[in-house]
Parts: sequence; structure tokens; C-alpha cells
Amino acid sequence: MPPYPWLFDGSPSQPTQQGLDLLAYILSLGRARQLSGFDRQTLAASVLPGKSDMAMAGEPSARATPPAVPIAMMGGYSLSAPLLHLASDPDDLQEEVSRGGTIFAANCASCHGSAGKGDGKASVSLLPKPADLTAARFSDERLSSVLWNGVAGSSMPPWRQLPTEDLRALVAYIHNLHVPGAAPSTQDVKTLDEGKSLFAANCASCHGDTGAGDGPAAGALAPSPTNFHLKKPTQGRAWDVLENGVPGTAMPPWQSQLSADQRRALVEFVRSLYGPPQENSRQ
Repeated sequence: MPPYPWLFDGSPSQPTQQGLDLLAYILSLGRARQLSGFDRQTLAASVLPGKSDMAMAGEPSARATPPAVPIAMMGGYSLSAPLLHLASDPDDLQEEVSRGGTIFAANCASCHGSAGKGDGKASVSLLPKPADLTAARFSDERLSSVLWNGVAGSSMPPWRQLPTEDLRALVAYIHNLHVPGAAPSTQDVKTLDEGKSLFAANCASCHGDTGAGDGPAAGALAPSPTNFHLKKPTQGRAWDVLENGVPGTAMPPWQSQLSADQRRALVEFVRSLYGPPQENSRQ
């Protein structure tokens, strides 16, 4: 292991930005294990005394010292993620978008790119690739969960160390990155019914019967299959995924199994699922 003095400004306590970037990448390795909570569960089982031992020791509130892991890298899914709604006042919303852009540039652009297209400098070494945030519409619930919990099986860490108002500003900025299409889809019932049948036969085992990402195979997959009630891909993005799959995930290409017309029907069907399931009449 050779020295790397060019990664420091004359002192081990003064790393350059390149040094910090390298450290961040190294810390991202092994994230599937971190996100599972396995290490913390093992630590608790091996270090924490049992109730009887604690009572005998006279320390009923004894706790193990958690491992020194940067908070941004602490994994484990939390159901307590706050739901980050956008400001209702237009002026407040614009202020959130502006502040969110600053926070995004400082924390997210190295992976997601300055314009949120998933093409940041670090993206070339990541698999699966960082999300192209311009290629889908995300619900507040989905963005809140990702910012709070990260994405298991990817390099996306949780950011729950940021103040809630900063996370809300990020949600506002990410919403602002997605530009809706010029006109809504006008596919007929026949096309959607065909897409529903194709989805049930080919996609439901992972994405679930209703497209909520909860199929029987989903529990073993990381990243988890897309919940189409919380994420609406653009037509272009959905078509690209069906043609090429998503490298680094369990999503395969379907170009050889399905005809172009069948893939178009599937694109329209999955896009029709966005929104609360109870409000979607085509479940």
C-alpha cells in the first residue's frame, strides 16, 4: 500500500476534495450489509447484557456504544420517515426550490449530476447508476422515504442527518427537475387492458399485482422493484427500461420477449398506476 500525499494539503488532517471523495466512496462499500442492520443487530446481541445480568449489575439502563459510522452512512429502514409536503404558498415554494438547489449542488450533484440527470462525476463507478431525477415524477412519500432511508442495494445513503426543512427543500427542488410532457396520454381502454394482462403475466411476481413493488419475489431483491403508485416514469424512460433493463438490479430487458406493441401497452399501463391505489380504477 503506497502513500498518496497528493490527496492531502501537507497534513493527514487536511485532505483535499479528491481525498474526501475517495473516502466517501470507500465508506459506501458494503452498504447492503449496513442497510440490512445486520452489524448493529449482531453488536446488540453480543455486547448488550441480558435483563437478568443488567439487574445483577445494578445497571438497568446500560447500553452498548454504537459503532462510529458517519450518520449519513447509517442504514436500516425506518418507518418513522417524515412525510415532506411542499409549501402551499407560491412564494414559499419558490424559496424552497432555490434553497433545495443549493443543498442539491453540495450533497447530490456528485452522483446525480448538476441537472439531476444521473450523470455526476461519481456515476461512472456506480452500479446501479444514480437515478435520473428528470425522467420520472415522484410522489412526496417516495422522495421522503428515499431521503430518510436511502435505497438498499444502491449507493444512495440516507440523509436523515439534514434538518427537516432542508429535506423538504430537496423534495421541492427534485419536483422542479421533472418537466411534464406536452400532453397527457390518451391511450384507449383496449391498450390499457392489454398492458394489464401483460403486466400480470410478466411483471407482477416482482412489482406486485397492483404495481406497488410488493410481488412475492420483491423481498429478496435490492434495490426493491419500483412501486408505480409512487413513481411515474416518462414514456421515454419506461421504454428504455423495457428495452435495456436496469443494470445492477433484477430488472431484465424485455426486448426479445415482448413485441414493440406489447412494450408500448406496458408503458402506458405502468404510467397509469401513479397515485394512491384506491383512487386508481384500473387495479
